[in-house]
Amino acid sequence: MDNMDQNIEPKIESDDKINKKNIITIAVVGVIVILVLLGIWYWLAQRQSVTPETIPTPVPQAPTPQVPVAPKEDSVSSINQELNSIDTGNLDQEFQAIDADINSL
Repeated sequence: MDNMDQNIEPKIESDDKINKKNIITIAVVGVIVILVLLGIWYWLAQRQSVTPETIPTPVPQAPTPQVPVAPKEDSVSSINQELNSIDTGNLDQEFQAIDADINSL
């Protein structure tokens, strides 16, 4: 009977060693996986910040002289004259730039 008791004890000790090795192995693999995921996340964050969006710059146009209109009265003709004197720039060109930005998304 004494031999049986001695045979059982080494098996228990070896099982404990195996369990400890398994726990250590799982912990090391878990840490490696976490580090790889953090590395990928960091790489993607750097990649996005390095590539800025290209915004087309509008072609500079010669400034148009603005003549201030001082209406003497609030009539329809004076209001229309003020509205017609407002410089809105080249709206078609601005919308083309906006369309190009939308299409690049």
